[in-house]
Amino acid sequence: MLTELHLAALTCYGLTGALVAVPLLRLPGGTGRGAPAVAAAFAAVGLHFAALLAYARTAGALPLSGVAPALSSLGFLVGLLGLLVLWLTREGAIALVAAPLVMVLLVAALGTGFGPVPPGAAPGGPWFVLHVGASLLGLALIAVAFAASALYLLQHRELKARRFGAVFRVFPPLEQLDRINYIALILGFPTLTLGVVLGAGYVGLEVGMRRIGAAHLGVGLGAWVVLGAMVALRLAGWLRGRRAALGSIAGFAVIAASYTTLVLLQHGFRRFL
Repeated sequence: MLTELHLAALTCYGLTGALVAVPLLRLPGGTGRGAPAVAAAFAAVGLHFAALLAYARTAGALPLSGVAPALSSLGFLVGLLGLLVLWLTREGAIALVAAPLVMVLLVAALGTGFGPVPPGAAPGGPWFVLHVGASLLGLALIAVAFAASALYLLQHRELKARRFGAVFRVFPPLEQLDRINYIALILGFPTLTLGVVLGAGYVGLEVGMRRIGAAHLGVGLGAWVVLGAMVALRLAGWLRGRRAALGSIAGFAVIAASYTTLVLLQHGFRRFL
């Protein structure tokens, strides 16, 4: 049931992205804003949540510990935030980037394999739950900022070339995309900061430095520094518009590459093949 629910959610995420992409492909039907895309997004997030609940019931632990559960939880948060943006703005274009991101995370989770939770392997306690929850939410907000930035750059390129075609009709205005990027970064930094602080408390009070590892803490602090730098530059007015979009994409790439490298080094390449 766990795998089937994840596959169903994966299908619905793909359907959401496809429905939004229809106008860009100049195919008849759909505007990227209609009820079918919203319904598919709701179904995807709902099925994904059901999959996480199924894991929690089966494993007897929250889907926070382990590579596959954490990837699935991160994907769920990205999908949920994407759905929230879609609902609040009535613009479905965010799904063009958010849906593929979630699909990549789900494919990686399924490819890694959930498997049984070894006895004593799943840490517990409020410090751990709050630390991982806040950290994943912070990373999901960074992913939303990345999605808005990617759409901003594509829209900017089309406008600069004076092409007022499907992209111009389907994508939100540049100001709205920049606003989404700004809000995601402003909310993401304190959320990730909370995750870092709670992680320090978790290490100091419950498990100790040796069990977590310097590399894990280093990547977490590195992500916090990168995000903090982007937020500081935005607040100072040095990153706006196109430069802010480029900075967000670069920051997301650095953070994603760092976490991917950490997971591969700690758990091995074979678990992803």
